[in-house]
Amino acid sequence: MTEQRMKVEDGPAPAESEEARRCMAHPARMRLLGALRVGGVQTVGELSAATGEAPGAVSYHLAQLAKVGLVEKAASPDGDKRKSYWKSCHHATNVQPDSADADVIDAFSRTAALTYQMTYERFLDVLPTLPQEWAQTCGANDRVLRLTVEETRAMVDDLNAVMHKWEQLSDARRAAAERGTGAAADKETAVEPVAVVQQVFRWVP
Repeated sequence: MTEQRMKVEDGPAPAESEEARRCMAHPARMRLLGALRVGGVQTVGELSAATGEAPGAVSYHLAQLAKVGLVEKAASPDGDKRKSYWKSCHHATNVQPDSADADVIDAFSRTAALTYQMTYERFLDVLPTLPQEWAQTCGANDRVLRLTVEETRAMVDDLNAVMHKWEQLSDARRAAAERGTGAAADKETAVEPVAVVQQVFRWVP
């Protein structure tokens, strides 16, 4: 997924480059990167089926992401070299607003905002088909609060602390899945990917 403070915390330096941010400022590429980060190693065909992008377009966008160190080809799990497997090089992208050219940051931020909107709309599309417990649990809300800069920073720190707690649980499950020991447990406990979008900004009427 994409976190709007953009400095990679768990990956090599190439993803911090201006070229990487410029490359990610494209809705299709941001979605493909997110699909790999959430779903793990996948083929071009699987990504095409999941996103609705043509296989040729998927291959092109993956090649562009690979040039800047965001994705790379993965070994075929079954040895079938006829299929092209890909994986993400990082679990998240954390962007600092002052870390690159303002135009690049603006393009990246607007692409991320559009991606958040499109992701939520896809959720709304399937909402009628979800189990009742998920439909009742998921949702969205917003608040406009009257706060100082210091209070806003403190609130963000509090929100990040809450997210960190649940990220630790999620990361442990992801590590177990990568070791091949977590799939059965996930199936038993009905674990599903859950998107959380945190946006804090000055309200503009």
